[in-house]
Order: sequence, then structure tokens, then C-alpha cells
Amino acid sequence: MSKGSFTDKNHEPSEDEIFEALASVKPLWNDLREFIDDNYKISGELKFYGKNFGWALRYRKSGRVLVSMYPGINEFTVQIILNGKEVEKAMEMDLEPDTMKIIEETEPIREGKWIYINLTSETGLRDVEDLISVRSPIKRSVKGIK
Repeated sequence: MSKGSFTDKNHEPSEDEIFEALASVKPLWNDLREFIDDNYKISGELKFYGKNFGWALRYRKSGRVLVSMYPGINEFTVQIILNGKEVEKAMEMDLEPDTMKIIEETEPIREGKWIYINLTSETGLRDVEDLISVRSPIKRSVKGIK
């Protein structure tokens, strides 16, 4: 089974096609995109990751992938690659049990762990935002200080 629904390399999906597929989870998709835009000021790009993954909206920051979002039918999968130290930090967070189980059960590879979360709820969205913040900490500005 692929991570996303758009697996035809020769057809890059339009935003309308993605939104139509997402249907009920489109608000979560938009909320995550807004979180990334507000906190990291980066734009996503569609990239084809092969027939087993399909097209994804990929966000890169400082030369490395921050997060990839694979649109599906009434769902989408988020991929976050965490290195060893980031995995340790994530394991200390107050994440939902389902998210913790995914992190624990993901087999480590040389880079760390490739975490795939099927996003279907606000709770899952908060966990994904927290994991993105582990990958690339959000710089908070203090009023009056530059």
C-alpha cells in the first residue's frame, strides 16, 4: 500500500485534486501548512517519491527535509525524519499513546527514524507539530527585543 493516493509519476496532482481527495481532512492539511508557514516561513513543493509513496508536499529548511505530506483519500500521511537525539527528545514529550507507539516501533536506520503518521484528528495534528518542532526548533521572538 502506498503512503499517498497520487502514484502516477506522469501526473502531478493539482491543488484542487488534492483537496478533493482529502475531503474531510482538508482542514487538518491546511492547519499543518499554516503552522509551517507561520513558524518556518518556507514554501512546500510537490515531489514524486516513487510508486510506493506517490506525490508529496515536501518542505525543506536549511537544506534538509523538514516534513513531507502525502495526500490520500480522506486522510494524509506525514513523514518526519528524526535523528537519534531528536528521537530521544520526542520520547520525552507528552505525545498521544498512538504517536509514541509509532515512534517506538519504527525501525531505526542510519539517519535515525523515518516516522510516518496517518493524520486524521486535531490531536494527531498537535503531535505532528510538536515533532516538527523537535526536528527544527521554532524561534520565538520576544516583543521589544530584536
